[in-house]
Amino acid sequence: MVRLRVYVETSVWSFAFADDAPDYRAATLAFFDQCRAGAVSTFVSQIVLAEIERAREPLRGRLTGLIRGIRPTLLPFPAAAADLADRFVREGIVPAAKPEDARHVAAAIVAELDVLVSWNFRHIVNIRRAERFNAAAILASYVRPLRIASPEEVLYGDEDDADGK
Repeated sequence: MVRLRVYVETSVWSFAFADDAPDYRAATLAFFDQCRAGAVSTFVSQIVLAEIERAREPLRGRLTGLIRGIRPTLLPFPAAAADLADRFVREGIVPAAKPEDARHVAAAIVAELDVLVSWNFRHIVNIRRAERFNAAAILASYVRPLRIASPEEVLYGDEDDADGK
């Protein structure tokens, strides 16, 4: 079985410590258990690391420790990814005030990953936006579509219910 190659956006790392969102936190921790078990190959970009660097202590230290424990592959952020992110903003797929969200998606598309996981339903995990991200990417000559999902969708992708449903 081929492992999914998954870009883990900053919101997922953050929800591992979200005491105010126990359901998201539980799903996030279960997702990271799957990452540790090798069920998926994890990736981040410098954008994730820069966003984590802006967090206040002690959260920043906890996030950094989690990333060290998961050991995702660090993707480069080439000029092609910057150009694609700019296109997402220019075409109104992502608001100009949220360029990092566009950069996360562009990094995953340029690296030809399978899935981008995020808890950011407003600007990233959204059916209409996903269609627009992939359409803009195709127009920019990136033909491999990117699946955008929550950690829960990745977690339960291959499991069968006990009663076979």
